[in-house]
Amino acid sequence: MRVASRTVFDFVRPNGSTAPVETELLYQSEDPFAVTMKFRSGGSVAIWVMGRDLLAEGMSRRAGDGDVRLRPHSSRVLVLELVSDRHMTVFRVPAGTLRKFLDATWRLVPAGSERFDADAFLSTVLR
Repeated sequence: MRVASRTVFDFVRPNGSTAPVETELLYQSEDPFAVTMKFRSGGSVAIWVMGRDLLAEGMSRRAGDGDVRLRPHSSRVLVLELVSDRHMTVFRVPAGTLRKFLDATWRLVPAGSERFDADAFLSTVLR
């Protein structure tokens, strides 16, 4: 089972101007700790996988100290930073959109009830 949502994040250029980027949020009960984000712009797709708990924490305070960081900017906007070995990409994220998506994931797999079937995962990967 899964939860999917399409939305638009604002890419923040180094000069501070923004550009809309189509973004798909995906949560699958088979991988209950992770959220996948697919960013589409100009025919290119970038995929990032991050922890659902990190996103939940970042709704109210700075979260993440690695490749994915999320923090409130205002009551309605979050700042998402994605860090690669080459650069950092910054997005402004509508807080209400992320909140609705996370609420839907918790209805599917409530917080604290996540289970990861390592044997099933390995059998899929090692085929």
